[in-house]
Amino acid sequence: MATGAPRRTQAERSATTREALLDAAIACLVEEGYANTTTARVAERAGLSRGAHLHHFQTRAALLGAAADHLVQRRRHELQAAADALPTGPGRVAEGLDLLFESYVHPLYQASLDLWTHARTDPELREQLLPVERAFDRQTLGLTRQLFPGAASRPEFDRLVELSVATIRGLVVLDTLHPGGDRARKQWASAREQLARLLEDAA
Repeated sequence: MATGAPRRTQAERSATTREALLDAAIACLVEEGYANTTTARVAERAGLSRGAHLHHFQTRAALLGAAADHLVQRRRHELQAAADALPTGPGRVAEGLDLLFESYVHPLYQASLDLWTHARTDPELREQLLPVERAFDRQTLGLTRQLFPGAASRPEFDRLVELSVATIRGLVVLDTLHPGGDRARKQWASAREQLARLLEDAA
């Protein structure tokens, strides 16, 4: 006699609910923006009751902070897979810079910018996001050491990474008011050429 699939434990059900809330929060941030990412809207998108989030996240800021951390972890896995697939050889620096650029020009990073902007005047949200920001920066630095191994041992490497990331972030802001306008991409080719030259010279 078939017994069917084993019943999930309470912990497994709780983890599934939490995951659904975080995925829904990220989707809501990307598609509808911060102002519309309310706890009720997130629960609705996750297919849960309006009060379901309270067991996992007592406040909206806690939910959004956890969603931002979830986003960072998702970014880490995706970038690591992409970095592992990069070819070695003369073009690696330029391709590595492109990979870094794509991780910032992505809609998920635009959603992060939305959160960071509102955290400026929201102390509770800012408190939730500060450790996420530090994790994001550590993640980026670790990735660049893999992307540009020839320059990673040089004393000026961290400075070059900071310059590269600052350049990319600055370009990405151009698309904030013009989503889909590709203003950042139009200026990236020139910026990448100069950054690649600096990293290659360091190597």
